[in-house]
Amino acid sequence: MQSLQELLESAVGIGADKLSVLHILVRSLLIYIIGIALVRLGKKRFLGKISAFDTVLAIIIGSLLSRAITDSDYFLHILAACLLLILLHRVFSLVAAYSDDFGALIKGNDRVILRNGELLHDAMKKSNLSEQDVIQSLRLNGNTDDVSKIRIARIERNGDISVIMKEEN
Repeated sequence: MQSLQELLESAVGIGADKLSVLHILVRSLLIYIIGIALVRLGKKRFLGKISAFDTVLAIIIGSLLSRAITDSDYFLHILAACLLLILLHRVFSLVAAYSDDFGALIKGNDRVILRNGELLHDAMKKSNLSEQDVIQSLRLNGNTDDVSKIRIARIERNGDISVIMKEEN
């Protein structure tokens, strides 16, 4: 009976000069399952509306996992790199949860773009937002296109625009 290592090597083609179609199919299945496990390990924040901090990780992990499917030599190395990146992401997220300065460094800051019915054009310019972009967000998130009804609107760290309405008398 083959050892687990020999079985893995023959099933996924580790060390093979050329990968067969069966190797690619088995690797695809394994990478799909491992990818799901890595995303679950990365916690829910990796799945929702994501920040640049999360997007970079998603791109790198996606690129590495695709290489793990097609590269005959570095299958286990790539999986180890993915695991390391997910663990680093968790550590950075944890540190950012307890340190506002570190959180701002890796995730950015929110910015007020409208206050007491007045558009803050300098802040909008820094966020690359046009007046139409802000009005659209007011319609979508504040159910109004009347800026005078808004107490405050800000672009959040994840790029969403949040809206707080003025109190009605």
